[in-house]
Parts: sequence; structure tokens; C-alpha cells
Amino acid sequence: MINLLKVFVSPGEVFESMREYIPSIPPLVTLLLCLCIFPALAAWYLSDEEYLRTIEASFDSSSEISNQFAVSFERTLLRGDRSDEEIEASLERLREMNAEQRKSLTSEDGIQSARRFQTVFGPLLAIFVYGLVVLLEATYFLIAGNMMQSSKQWSDWIGFTLWSMMPVVLYLLLSTLPTLWSGALDPYSWQAPISWIPGLETNVFALTLTIPTLWVVWIRVVGMHRWIEKPIPICFVVVLIPTFIAWLISAGSLQLANPYTM
Repeated sequence: MINLLKVFVSPGEVFESMREYIPSIPPLVTLLLCLCIFPALAAWYLSDEEYLRTIEASFDSSSEISNQFAVSFERTLLRGDRSDEEIEASLERLREMNAEQRKSLTSEDGIQSARRFQTVFGPLLAIFVYGLVVLLEATYFLIAGNMMQSSKQWSDWIGFTLWSMMPVVLYLLLSTLPTLWSGALDPYSWQAPISWIPGLETNVFALTLTIPTLWVVWIRVVGMHRWIEKPIPICFVVVLIPTFIAWLISAGSLQLANPYTM
């Protein structure tokens, strides 16, 4: 179990010691516990004002797109023999329904329902997302390893991926602390050094390039170098490709989901 801490500072030594057999259970259990605990804690410590801000921002960001889609849908696929006045009346009813839904979700009962929903489905969503990431990255590393003539199996690369993701635990902890202290989100992430630059406080690319992300890259490059005995430049290129793709996806997701970046 000491390797769970040691991998943060000496990944080469840790992965070299697991060259013959790499266990997946210790990092898997650690990640699962953190993915269950921290999102659930954030759901109950986040203030009502922050929930309201998030809900309002989500409606504002999606309203224009949904309205344009509704107009196009009503006037083409559902038009039939209806007049413009009938179509406009249908669109008006749809806008009224959206307004009622918004009012319901931003009420006190709606916020408490969102809190309960987030407590249950927040951890489940986090587990699903990170589980999918582990499977995809392990498959990518297997393909890359075969191209480098490595004898490691898919199960080995799953273990490698899990061990190298230990900085995610640090990310979850530091992301949750501001919510536990003040009930607020962490809009100007203190884990993202580029976002400290004036003018980049809400830039999604700056916010998603965090210290834990860079830490994962370092652990993977050094660990892969010692684990499969390949040159560091090659390991760096192999590790950089999925990291860059994940960075772009994270930035796009944050742009849609974070009210502070809209």
C-alpha cells in the first residue's frame, strides 16, 4: 500500500518493482472510494445560491440552441398543413413549458431535489466516466505497447493506467475543499497555474490544464520508461497523445457545464 503514496514522488521505482506483476486492486479501490465520497460531499456542501447559479447558467446556455432547434423542427418536420399562426402558438406553448420547468427547478424544492439527485448520480457518473477513460486509455496503451514490441497484456495496461491516475485523488480532494469551506464552486481553479495569469481566469483551456494532469503525464512517462524499458522521448510521445485529446474534451465539457466560463 505504501506504493500508492510512493508513486507520487518515485514512479520509476514503483513501476520497476511491478515489472513482473502489476496489481490493479489497490489503485482501483482508492479511486472508487474517492469518486464516491468527494462528489457526494460536494453535493451537500454546495450552497443553494451556487445550485441556483448553476441551474440558471445551464438554462441560459442551452435556451438559444433549444429554441432554434424547436423552430426548425416545428417549421419543417412537424409543419404539415399548419399555418404560421398555429406554429407560433405551438412554439409559445413550448416556451411556457420551459419557463415553468425553469421555475420549478430553481425553487427551494427543486434545489433540494437537485442536491439529492447529485448525491446519488454524481458519484455514479464520475465512476462511469473514469471507468470509460481507464478502458480506453488501457486499450490505447496496449496498441502502442504492441507497436513498441512490449509483451504486456491488456490487464497489465489497465493496472498501469490505474496506478498512474493516482493524482486524480489529489485533484478530487482539492476541487472539493473550496466547496466544503465556503459552499462555493472552484471557478478559478488554484490547481491550474495558467489560469492564474490575468485575463485567463475563466479560459477553459487554462482551467483544465491542471497540476494533477501534468503530474499524471510525468508519472506515466517515467513509469513507462522503467516498466517496459523504452526511451523517454518515445514514452513521452505515447503519453502525450491521449493527454492532449482528454484536455480538449475536458475544455469542451467545461465550456458547456461551468457557469463561470460562459
